[in-house]
This record gives sequence, structure tokens and C-alpha cells, in this order.
Amino acid sequence: MESFIEAAIEANQTIAALLRDNKDDALFYPAKEGDDGIGYGGDRSLRIDLIAEDIFIERLSRFGRVNSEERGPFGEGEDEIVIDPIDGSANIASGIPYYGSAVALKRNGKPICSVTCNLANDECFIKSPSDRYRRGLFSAEKKPISRALRPLAGIFEKAYSHPKSVAAMRKNGLKFRSPGALALSLAYARDARFALAMGRSREYDIIGGLHLCDDLHIFTSEKLIIVSADFVVFERLKSIFIEDESEH
Repeated sequence: MESFIEAAIEANQTIAALLRDNKDDALFYPAKEGDDGIGYGGDRSLRIDLIAEDIFIERLSRFGRVNSEERGPFGEGEDEIVIDPIDGSANIASGIPYYGSAVALKRNGKPICSVTCNLANDECFIKSPSDRYRRGLFSAEKKPISRALRPLAGIFEKAYSHPKSVAAMRKNGLKFRSPGALALSLAYARDARFALAMGRSREYDIIGGLHLCDDLHIFTSEKLIIVSADFVVFERLKSIFIEDESEH
């Protein structure tokens, strides 16, 4: 697994350097105009999305067949590499420092290794069959993935699309932020009071984060994800949303 992890780190280092040194707004233009500019995952692809995807493919395709948000599945191999090359590209283009990438190595249909990287602050979250840790993008020192002592707010991705759910959260006194990069937000679920996402989520966005958080309390369905280290908060969120999931 170490070779896969290091290859993923190297890809992220290349992308981070590109973003840091870039002075060309064209990186954030649509890759193509019209309907054919929509990537395999359903979002409009920006040029930076495709460039980052190529960097990951170059580094990781030797480990198995690739399934990427922009290009979809291709290649050969017993294992599968699921890639979200840029998580939160709209944040980058808007000057919001919350964006990254997520890759996961699947074997027999299940993730066995994942690397999620916050490219805005160079923090990486890694889980392998034998380890779970943080490290810097440019520093190999491992740090434990520990929880904030008393997190005061959770993360509610896609809250802007669910005003009834926002009202329910306010009524129950649950503070949250909605930073706009689901893969990263799942990686930070341990630090926050909870991580919540509503609406359809794609495998590219969630596989790495859920793999990293598999020791926390997790509920997933077609249109709802709840993750929390706090069982009481987890149960409260379930009671708020699960029965009325289709209405929120």
C-alpha cells in the first residue's frame, strides 16, 4: 500500500504546485462548451479538473483500472482506483480556501486504501489496511487523526438546496457550516460535531471519506449521509431526517 500512497501524494504535490504557481484564469474556464462539457460524474468540467485527472492517471493507473469523475471507468486491472481529481473546483476559482482531492483503491468491490488531501492547507488524510493518520503534503511525519476536544459546529454539505432541512437544524440547535467540498468534509467529520450531506452523492465524492471514517457512526442512503463521532448527535440527526428523508 505504501507505493500507492506515495504515488497519490506525488500527484497531489504536482497539482498543489500548479495551483500555487498559476497566474492564468483560463485554468478555471469550462473544458468544453455545450453539453459535451459535462464530465462523467455529471458536473461541468473545468480545465483544472481535466489537468488534475491526467496527473492522477499518470501516477496511479499502474495500480489498476481507473474510475474518475471526469472520464469515467477505463483501463484494466483487478483493482479499481476511484478518483475525484479536484473536490471543490468552484471554491478555488472563487478564492475560497477549501478544496482538495480524493482517491481510493478498491479490491473486490471494497476500499482498502484511501488518500484525501486538502490542497488549500496541505493536509492529507490516509487510511490503509494497517494504519490511519494525517500527514502534511510535503512532510512525511505521521500524526494521529484525533478529534477536536469540543466541536461546536458540524458540516452540512449542499445545505443551500434544502431550506426545510436548514430550518430543522436551526430548530434543534445544531450549528453547521457548508464549505462546499464533500470529500474533504467527510475527512473532517471527526473534527466537526458531525458531517451531513443531502441529495444524491457520487462514489467519487464519498468513498475515501467514508473509508477514513469507518470507525465512526455512519448512516448512508441514496439521498442522505450522516457521520459523527458522537453517538448522541448521530441519533439526533437520524431522528430528524431519516423518517422524513424524502421531504427534506
